[in-house]
Amino acid sequence: MKNLIVKSGTTLTGALNDGVIKIAGVFGGDVELDYNGIKKADLAAYSAGTAQVSTVTYASSLTAGDKVSFQLVQDLGDKNDALTDVYTQVIEHTITATDTVTTIATSIKDQVNDLPFEIVATSAAGVVTLTATAPYTIFNIAEVKDDGGNQAIATTTTGVAPAGITGTDLVAMGVEGAVSGSNYDILELIYEDPRPGDSIIANGTQVITLYIDSGVSTADLENSLKALDIADVSANAISDINGALAQIRKYLAKLS
Repeated sequence: MKNLIVKSGTTLTGALNDGVIKIAGVFGGDVELDYNGIKKADLAAYSAGTAQVSTVTYASSLTAGDKVSFQLVQDLGDKNDALTDVYTQVIEHTITATDTVTTIATSIKDQVNDLPFEIVATSAAGVVTLTATAPYTIFNIAEVKDDGGNQAIATTTTGVAPAGITGTDLVAMGVEGAVSGSNYDILELIYEDPRPGDSIIANGTQVITLYIDSGVSTADLENSLKALDIADVSANAISDINGALAQIRKYLAKLS
């Protein structure tokens, strides 16, 4: 894997010439790639994401012995090796004779906050508000049990996953040239040099990752990766085909 930084203030270009993309503006020097060696390219523009907010509201017609519960599921990835990647728990409360909507909401809030979710729960006037915390901005909530019809679940803000990466995280990863406080788009290329033994980057298939300061335009490079200047890529091939056709015509002329 090759990790490269495109710093703030640079002009990122991806000139396509003779079937080679030359990526200029990279920290440490330009990068050249054979266009045909790029098997896949994915660009994730930086976004902090949007934290999901869901509410659980409790009604005042309470019956002792009734149960209310819901399931929470959240993908925590590799945050904690002691946990499964997707963490799930059922949050439950059994209504007592002295319960009010406030005491139920408080009980539910405390249970959520005692668990290793990346969710902050608050409660007021019988309403529990669940807010995801970055970078784990999405969770799933679904009702499990509501004996007396006292529990209503709603999502008021849909969560959106973050994209890209922060400079702070890149510095922690040891990526040379990264700047804490900056945010970076991520351009990931799957690259297989089509000329073994004469590789521009390295022999074999590898992942090349460009971390691009989010203030730098990626338009020129994207255009080259999409081969908008397709004539440049195909010019040599067309010339070869035309030459072959000329030879075939000569051969056919001899036969006639």
